[in-house]
Amino acid sequence: MSPDVIVVGGGLMGCSVARRLAQDGARVLVLERSVPGAEASSAAAGILGPTVESFDDALALQLGRRSRELHAELAEELDELFGIDVGFRRCGVIKIALDDAELSELDVQGSRLEVQGVRCRRWAPEELLEEEPAANPDSAGALSIPEDAQVEPKKLLAAVALGAEHEGVTFRTGSTVRGVDVASGQARGVQLDEETIEAERIVVAAGSWTTLIPGLPVPPKTIYPVRGQMISTHTRPPIFRRVVFGAGGYVVPRPDGRVLCGSTMERVGFERGITFGGLADVIRKAIRIAPRLASAPIDGHWSSFRPGTPDGLPLVGETRIDGLFLASGHYRNGILLAPLTAELIADAMSGKAGSREAEALSPRRFEEA
Repeated sequence: MSPDVIVVGGGLMGCSVARRLAQDGARVLVLERSVPGAEASSAAAGILGPTVESFDDALALQLGRRSRELHAELAEELDELFGIDVGFRRCGVIKIALDDAELSELDVQGSRLEVQGVRCRRWAPEELLEEEPAANPDSAGALSIPEDAQVEPKKLLAAVALGAEHEGVTFRTGSTVRGVDVASGQARGVQLDEETIEAERIVVAAGSWTTLIPGLPVPPKTIYPVRGQMISTHTRPPIFRRVVFGAGGYVVPRPDGRVLCGSTMERVGFERGITFGGLADVIRKAIRIAPRLASAPIDGHWSSFRPGTPDGLPLVGETRIDGLFLASGHYRNGILLAPLTAELIADAMSGKAGSREAEALSPRRFEEA
């Protein structure tokens, strides 16, 4: 029996969309060229911090805060269903300023957040060091945002994929999509190497590779890869209680002492790999945030590609081709926005009237005639 919906891409985005559509009764097939989560989903730090990433964009901030709260509900649901702790913790986020200019920027950021109803507080250097003793003692101050959170992406992906299977979703790995079949303006299926699978509804959630798939009505440069290099270490006791941003980077502490440090943002195409310069940049920023990290061991390092877009917003919704949907281009916020994206795709597929947010994310803003 042919599926009702084909989802191209088995990362957290594709798994989240597939699970949500299956909950609405659809027969869903997920096609993944390698294994679920092999790309950005497993490489991410898991920061649910829309207030830091999107403070100057009211729409992005609103979307991020809504999706963060969906994460809280999702974490509870997955724990109840499968006994899996996905690492959701409302640990809070702080952003430190290392000089007076950065302190002025923090004041602006705090004011904009307060206008949007975000609870935040400026800390003097003494309060910062009292709350987080490992922070740079030369800091000029910090902005504390207690509502933001974190998750562990690998655990989350495993749980969401399990949830999708529980809802009846079928996964096929080793399936490289070579094109989308379209006839008379209607999606008809996807082409693999040796077969065509028919379906009248297709969701492409292939991350940075989305626009490499022939048949999509958006220009290839609409979604492009941005390489990010990261480092993992550990400290005893945990170096921070909160996620800490500063010096152009971030430090993410886990409760067991693991620490993630990131990240570069490199427009190098699909060139994989770790570089001396990239690691040096991450290390320099991490040590400026927390000088104690200078003596920490390097446990691991990796890189992956974030799907960037020209306007910084993802492409979520139906294209001008009937039945062809996109769920990609989330850049640094793929983990954060996965639950909300799944809801938006489900709404669009059910014919629910589009909200202002849905219209702003529509792929049609970039489509070719």
